[in-house]
Amino acid sequence: MSGPKCYRYTVDPARLEAERQRRERHECQQAIDQTRAAWSALPQTLADLQHRYPAEALALDLTPPAPPMDDALATLRQYRNRLHQQLLQARAELQRLTERAAANHAAKTLLAGLSPEAPAVLRTAADVLRASAPPSPAEERDAAWQRLFQRLNDADQSHPPATLIERRDAFLIAASASHAEALAAELRQQIQRLNQAQRTALEQQRQQEEQDAARRYAQQVIGETLAELGYDVEPGFATLFVEGGVAHIQQPDWGDYYVRLRVKPEAGDLNLNVVRVSEERASTSNEQARRDQEMEATWCAAHRELLQRLAEQGIASQSLRAHAPGELPVQCVQPDAVQRPSRVQRRQTAGRLRQREL
Repeated sequence: MSGPKCYRYTVDPARLEAERQRRERHECQQAIDQTRAAWSALPQTLADLQHRYPAEALALDLTPPAPPMDDALATLRQYRNRLHQQLLQARAELQRLTERAAANHAAKTLLAGLSPEAPAVLRTAADVLRASAPPSPAEERDAAWQRLFQRLNDADQSHPPATLIERRDAFLIAASASHAEALAAELRQQIQRLNQAQRTALEQQRQQEEQDAARRYAQQVIGETLAELGYDVEPGFATLFVEGGVAHIQQPDWGDYYVRLRVKPEAGDLNLNVVRVSEERASTSNEQARRDQEMEATWCAAHRELLQRLAEQGIASQSLRAHAPGELPVQCVQPDAVQRPSRVQRRQTAGRLRQREL
């Protein structure tokens, strides 16, 4: 039976899982590269701190964990997580060193002001305290903001929302401690909401990427299979199984006959039917109807082979509708409705497609 047909095609989950692992490996490596780049900035931060407080002994090992020898996905995941966790710890250690150095500097300045070797001009305790006071409320708030900001996800750290910046500014210049504490609580809540939104967005992105991966895989495999079977395809076929739409395929000896493929990627539907290019609008003669039926019969065996080859590569086809040859008239289309198909390069193109990123 090779009249118009409709199939629901699905991709083998095992094939998609292999693609998912390939994609995760790529993303994992990207995360590792970004985290190692963040590590590279820490020594300069420590050097700046030492320059600010030259009397302090500021020692901190800022060497990131060495990359693993094994490149298995599970190993890369563990290394990515360990690298990120130790980066957070290194930043926390730097923050503690900064606070300790500032406190020591303030204490030394206070003691120096009260020592017998101080200048002859007497200074009151109030003067000494003012000169060597602990961090001001503004400095404490800035440090508190930095700690809160470190909890924010990386995407929002790179491009903080305007509302978060506004609330931060209000927190830093709050007129009272109670007002500052209330604003700090609001900052914590907003950061939690932003992190949750980011997690949700990443999950939606993951689902969309899985759908896109299935479409790209179908596009790749069907394109390669048509090439191997000797079909010419319209230029529009290049994105048919990703973006949807209509394209025509043809064997070189089919003359005015084509097979029209109509794809709905969101549903996984594939419609196949033979069409004939003709400018005539008159009714089809018996002889023409016979030739149309013969063409549909020719396509019958060809399309069964196509479906079988696709199934061997993980693309199953469930029949939703099927008509026998001659059951419905072959649709006639105007010449301008079909772009001239181009010859698909066989093995060379297929080899390049396999190496191309899905």
